[in-house]
Amino acid sequence: MKQQIADFSKQLNLEELYSYIFEVCESTEKMLERLSYDELKRKIPEERKGCLESLHVVSDDEKAIWLIDYWCNKDIRGLIQMPFSRHWIMHTEMIYKIDLGALRE
Repeated sequence: MKQQIADFSKQLNLEELYSYIFEVCESTEKMLERLSYDELKRKIPEERKGCLESLHVVSDDEKAIWLIDYWCNKDIRGLIQMPFSRHWIMHTEMIYKIDLGALRE
């Protein structure tokens, strides 16, 4: 799996990827500006959790199913900003580990 990720990463057009990242950031900031403070602090309704489970957007595997609880405990602001914080850090750490593994080979 790590080799597949490394091979895929070599095929990426980094200029296009960075362009996409900045476009997403800009559109997200515009969306956040339009929302009121109360809207940003709104929690995900409990019935939405059941809907997510029925859609099978997350694997039923016990190693993955916790994601639905994690997402549903966030407020709207936390969900919108997640990709720009923790989520990216997690992926950046994996890239670092893959690069280190490639250097050791």
